[in-house]
Amino acid sequence: MDGETCLRQAYEAIFHGDFELAIYWFGQAIAIEPENAAYHYRGSITCARSGKLKLALTYAERAVQLDPNDSSYQLNLRMILSRQKIIEARGLLASASPDIEKSLELLQEAAKLDPLSAEARLLLGVLYRIQRNYKLALDSLRDALQLEPQHEEAKRLLHEVRAERRRLLKQQYSHYNSKRNR
Repeated sequence: MDGETCLRQAYEAIFHGDFELAIYWFGQAIAIEPENAAYHYRGSITCARSGKLKLALTYAERAVQLDPNDSSYQLNLRMILSRQKIIEARGLLASASPDIEKSLELLQEAAKLDPLSAEARLLLGVLYRIQRNYKLALDSLRDALQLEPQHEEAKRLLHEVRAERRRLLKQQYSHYNSKRNR
């Protein structure tokens, strides 16, 4: 059996919705032709879609090592790294004592690695809101909606952040006016 045959088996498994089998066949193709960057790249895509980010990262890094000039391979690697940072940030936020600053840092990196990640923008919006940085929260949520216009959670959060900001400005303005009118 050669690498191309394994690749066909992998795609047939994908067609039938069996991603575990597809990952197996990509692994077989890579074992047969370990210097074939395309096999590593294709395997990484299927692994990433199946939530196997560690293996996806291994394959993506190897594809870039084998063919550093291929922009598709580089983009794929950046997207996988971005997803890992998002997962890491979510983990930090879910802990008993959430680390907002480190999570913000990770999400900013994720957004730089993958500028098309609506999830990174959405989470940035949530964290900026927690910090009461309404300008950055609104910017991030608007970016998320530009990337995914039908994202209901982003729409809801954008509405809530706008309302919070209006209330805050109203309180500040009424407090200023009450001092002025004395």
